[in-house]
Amino acid sequence: MVNLRRAHLLYLVAVLFSVLLALMPARSILAQNNSGNSADINTPIDVAIAGPMVGTSFAVGIQFRTGVHAAIQHLTEGTLLGRPIRITEYNDACSREIAEKLALDLVQSPPAVVIGHSCSATTLVTAPIYTEHGVVQISPASTAPAITEMGISTLFRMIGRDDIQGRLVADRIMTRHAGQKIGLFRFATEYSVSLHQAVTEELARHGIDPTLIVDSTASATSYLDEIMQLMEADIGVLFIVGGGLDSGVIARQSKQIGATYSIIASDTLVSTVFSDTAGEAGDGIPFMFPSDAASLHETDRTRAALAAIRAMGVEPHGFTLLSYAAAEVWLEGVNRAGSTEAEAVAAAIRQAPMLTVLGTISFDGKGDIQTDYPAYSWFTWREGQRVPVD
Repeated sequence: MVNLRRAHLLYLVAVLFSVLLALMPARSILAQNNSGNSADINTPIDVAIAGPMVGTSFAVGIQFRTGVHAAIQHLTEGTLLGRPIRITEYNDACSREIAEKLALDLVQSPPAVVIGHSCSATTLVTAPIYTEHGVVQISPASTAPAITEMGISTLFRMIGRDDIQGRLVADRIMTRHAGQKIGLFRFATEYSVSLHQAVTEELARHGIDPTLIVDSTASATSYLDEIMQLMEADIGVLFIVGGGLDSGVIARQSKQIGATYSIIASDTLVSTVFSDTAGEAGDGIPFMFPSDAASLHETDRTRAALAAIRAMGVEPHGFTLLSYAAAEVWLEGVNRAGSTEAEAVAAAIRQAPMLTVLGTISFDGKGDIQTDYPAYSWFTWREGQRVPVD
């Protein structure tokens, strides 16, 4: 009787052991799937788009969304590594606090990639969170040098740094406005502070100091007091280091009260928010933006990309192409790596140059984009159209 019971017990143990062995491959498959491999073809690969989807910078968010959706729809059949792609958009309002909370929420169930953020402050605060949780981050718009100085291997950007813009602005001031009094109009934002510093440092290298630096608050309804200060100081050239809406208000009000200084601005003026706000006062104001690479490198690939964007009812302006290229970079990295695991994808992105809508690009060890053409060119608005200027 005892032997029978012992045999029965041994039989149950053997059955249980067999069941556990049978379950082990399934558990292994689930673990592999969570780490980015394609064993479970029903589990979506999540792509997050993060930027200002509402508010004064909403146009940038729309361009992010359009570029990413157009690229993934055009370059895939809705799947990657045999799995469906799921795209979700998140609004950070260009706010450091909102972006940080958003990132902490996102990594509770981490996406494979975040394409964003836009404002430098939001990228600076979110990047450490994403990398800690194994998420690739590609920003189409953040320009502060500090971003790629953090030493994060899974962080990339599709746009040139503020120190590059700073050299170009200083050079334009020195060559086209030599001898004139220089004014700088800045705001208490990461972007404005970073670019202002780049310009003043470059001017200082040539022994030039601004005559007047005006500090103000973003999203004010009027800048007449600051404009009067500039006029009283007899400023001849003004560099505005602010967003498209604020720059538009300053340009419009400057013209309304007869200010005679010339205005130079930065990449934020690429937004139609500026041209709509400034109206005719915005025509002729030079601003920087990445070179029109789709025109410089017109190929079947670029023509198809432009058609994919226009099919969504949007013209390929501003950050749309940079967002499209960000999606291209990530897709190519995943295909090269055969995985969505962040470090593997990041290494694959750096492995060799990539052909994109921006032409052939690569990334340095910090994650800064490298191109065979200038990082920035000068543009202006003319009758509602963005056109290149000398």
